[in-house]
Amino acid sequence: MTIRRLLDELETDIQWIAPVSPMDVAIALLAQEGTSALLVSSDKRSMAGILTSSDIVRYLEAHQKLPSHLRVRSVMTHPVISCDVRKSVQRLEWLMSKHNVRHVPVTDEGEPVAVISILDVTRYRLLTAEQEASELQDYVAGASWRSRPRPHRRN
Repeated sequence: MTIRRLLDELETDIQWIAPVSPMDVAIALLAQEGTSALLVSSDKRSMAGILTSSDIVRYLEAHQKLPSHLRVRSVMTHPVISCDVRKSVQRLEWLMSKHNVRHVPVTDEGEPVAVISILDVTRYRLLTAEQEASELQDYVAGASWRSRPRPHRRN
């Protein structure tokens, strides 16, 4: 299954922020949008980095506070690990696991079209498993009904 198919099932919007934006603006945007990742870009076509809630936590662990002058570019992760929309979902999962990341921007011809989280992949996997289980139950129920001997009719 391709990532494109996964995107057809998901509602995904890219939340953008500029690298020179203050961190307090980034935190407010994360909270306002109910997301845990922002793509960092000056032009909304190229990716300078990605800012996640994990990046903020790591910064705070190392520095104990966010200075008021701190900019997104000082906290973001770069370079960005991304995946093409034509790749398989398994490839996306492999990238997440290999690089220990929970968010991966998806690109189409080099331009970002979505940010997929591990939660998105898990939800999709659960939905797919439920659908397959339901189809198997229907098949087994239908097959067992058809395989029973039919009673003879008396005239």
